[in-house]
Amino acid sequence: MFTDTNNLLNYIPICTDWSQVYSSSSEILQYLKNVTKKYDLYPHIKLNTQVNDALWDETTQKWHVTVLNKETKKKETLLYDIVISGTGLLRSPNIPKEFESFKGKLMHSGQWDHTVDLTDKIVGIVGSGSSAIQIISSISNTVKELHCYQRKPPHVVPRLQGNYWQSWKLICNYFPPVMWLHRLLIFILFELFHLTFYPNIPGRRTFKDLATMYRKIQVKNPELEKRLSPSFEFGCKRLLFHESYYKVCENSNVTIHTDKIIEIMKNNVICQDGSKTKLDVLILATGYKASDYMDPMNVVGKDSIKINEIWKQDKPSLYLGIITNKAPNFFLLLGPNTLLGHSSVIWMSECQVNYIIQGIRIMMSRNVRVIRPKESKEKNYMEKITSDLNKMVWAKCDSWYRDVRGNITQLYPYKLTSYWITMRRFNLEDYDTA
Repeated sequence: MFTDTNNLLNYIPICTDWSQVYSSSSEILQYLKNVTKKYDLYPHIKLNTQVNDALWDETTQKWHVTVLNKETKKKETLLYDIVISGTGLLRSPNIPKEFESFKGKLMHSGQWDHTVDLTDKIVGIVGSGSSAIQIISSISNTVKELHCYQRKPPHVVPRLQGNYWQSWKLICNYFPPVMWLHRLLIFILFELFHLTFYPNIPGRRTFKDLATMYRKIQVKNPELEKRLSPSFEFGCKRLLFHESYYKVCENSNVTIHTDKIIEIMKNNVICQDGSKTKLDVLILATGYKASDYMDPMNVVGKDSIKINEIWKQDKPSLYLGIITNKAPNFFLLLGPNTLLGHSSVIWMSECQVNYIIQGIRIMMSRNVRVIRPKESKEKNYMEKITSDLNKMVWAKCDSWYRDVRGNITQLYPYKLTSYWITMRRFNLEDYDTA
């Protein structure tokens, strides 16, 4: 998944109020709240509600969905003709068991405790992904000491961050085509970046050389630069974008640890090189359980097939990345093999939503109660993308893009425009119906 700029958030067609190119989480959250209010969505949202089970009943041809109100602890079962899962894949924090014994304050980047004051604290952070470099850059000037534990330093390229001038906002507000052209340029640049994922494409090494040159320019200390140098193929793990990360790593209160953590002893982190550091706070930027798919929601499709279980035993199988033959009338948004390594997943989800809406309208107009993709269609689709994924750079190293058997189960292998072309029209002939 790629770092999105605000200009690729499309829920409201034009938004000219962003303060900067890459805005804070609070600003993005406010934007989403504004969208929800603008379209009067709050009455249709059940907050603090957990879906425990979704069971397909072949007799009634409906989904029996059991939900739990987390405040009242009350359960109820609701019946639906169609279910759309929008849980995504990056939601369940991965917390390695060896860190659970830490006696100081422990928190995961995906479960941030805003009551914790990091001022003048000795803080450790484990991980080297997108969350880690953003947190490191954000808190380094607040904490007393910052110890960064990263065994596999990432490829980092400069992020074009900056504030928007008021004059630019006015121009975009009064001349919307300017904003659209701006968005189009960003879209095209991101699409071109997809070329870096083909191992043998001419000129691909240029991107790696530029990233290396950027690191060497930013990091003046040769020993530190060596510690921050990636050892894996450019692009086979998530590429990271930041404008100040390398400079922050040179701060006197920041220490980069590249040796393996071998023990947690009370408040101390002990590494293989013998170093022992006492911490007040330990932050885990250790990613998510992407291969848990829809867990803990239990989805049981036709013939009592437990979808999560069969996906974990083999690998996910879906037609167009959104629906499986084994779960009629059940759609997924940003499910397996629909995430990206080069651009905005917002675009992907919008293509999926438009496709699903088309499908529901066709079902209503033709009095179709049940759809599920034909087995041959799903099989051919999965064979094609699996073959193409194995030709990409992602097949050259381990990452969260892959499951325990090495299958690349998270990424879509093609460009955004390819997915848009594929999803622009719902073809009922691709489905078995009832």
